Amino acid sequence: MKDWPTNILSNEHLHIRCCTHIVNLIVCDGLKEMNVSVVKIRNAIRFVKSLPSRLLAFKKCAEKLHIECKKSLCLDVVTRWNSTYLMLEAAEKFEKVFVRLGQSEPKYVSYFLKVDSKGNKKNIGPPRLEDWENARTLLKFLKIFYMVTLIFSSSLHVTSNSFFNELIYMHTNLLQLCKSRDNLLSRMAMNMMNKFEKYWGCGANQNFLLYMANVLDPCFKLKYVKFYFGELYDQDKAQLLTKKVRDNLVSLYEFYLKTDEVVDDNRHKQDVNDAIDDMEIDVNTLAWFKKHLLEEDSVENRNEIERYLVDGCEDPNDDKLDILGWWKINASKYNIFSKVAQHVLANPISTVTSESAFSTDDRILDQF
Repeated sequence: MKDWPTNILSNEHLHIRCCTHIVNLIVCDGLKEMNVSVVKIRNAIRFVKSLPSRLLAFKKCAEKLHIECKKSLCLDVVTRWNSTYLMLEAAEKFEKVFVRLGQSEPKYVSYFLKVDSKGNKKNIGPPRLEDWENARTLLKFLKIFYMVTLIFSSSLHVTSNSFFNELIYMHTNLLQLCKSRDNLLSRMAMNMMNKFEKYWGCGANQNFLLYMANVLDPCFKLKYVKFYFGELYDQDKAQLLTKKVRDNLVSLYEFYLKTDEVVDDNRHKQDVNDAIDDMEIDVNTLAWFKKHLLEEDSVENRNEIERYLVDGCEDPNDDKLDILGWWKINASKYNIFSKVAQHVLANPISTVTSESAFSTDDRILDQF
């Protein structure tokens, strides 16, 4: 691909890891410390959903207890942590119903008393008060990464500029959870932090295009990256990373500037040749002046990146700001830099959406 005419900076920024898959690896590493409480709740849900009569009895019990929740019970897929989150989120709403079943439903109680040939319990449970407390704690934990996954795998708006924001969000939450008094929670957080550092730590082999995308967000620019690098790392390391982001952005901008100059030069030569073909008298005065203007514009264009970074940031709380629309409006002000923004921001940071387009999961047969 290095021989392709469209090659940019020798493919230095070609490979971007799927951020959603990395989040999945991080969470799965933490869930190796899976709490027994989750297994108990899963078994309780499995009992209710195993027969239509049991599910009907469960719904009637929920009505008697005046629990108005539109969510329905669902079993998780063990290899998909986000399904475990959705399972716990729905089950936690019906905690009182499961407690009532344990008091009034003999079959529910006997389900957890069954033993195998070796005398071991077939089904661990039922969930007690402390199990539900553990589940609520785990829900808060998993919700952090569930929301990040939704943002990373969006397909109807730009996602590349959201990477650094969510990176900081995950990092700060993991740091707090590592200090938790709950031993299980702190162990999970530490396992996840190790995996986090492997892919997104300071020494990791990262694509700085993702940081540049945040700089190209008019709400944040380089100030945001510089500020949070200073919060996460020591002064020397923060300055080094900030300089690296800026240097990468400048090199990318200069590449686009040179490419644009070549295009303009070829266009100028073509205009001159056309003029010579059409005119019998060779008059080059206007062509010389046009060339002078191009050279003058190129000098001004070199300052675009400086002007952009010096200009004030847009309001970060403005949810209605369309980042692509902003660059379209300001394209005349930042002629070359807007092209850089257009191409960098077009990069999705997750392959989940494109993969799901070719997936037949849930399409072969519906739930009925």
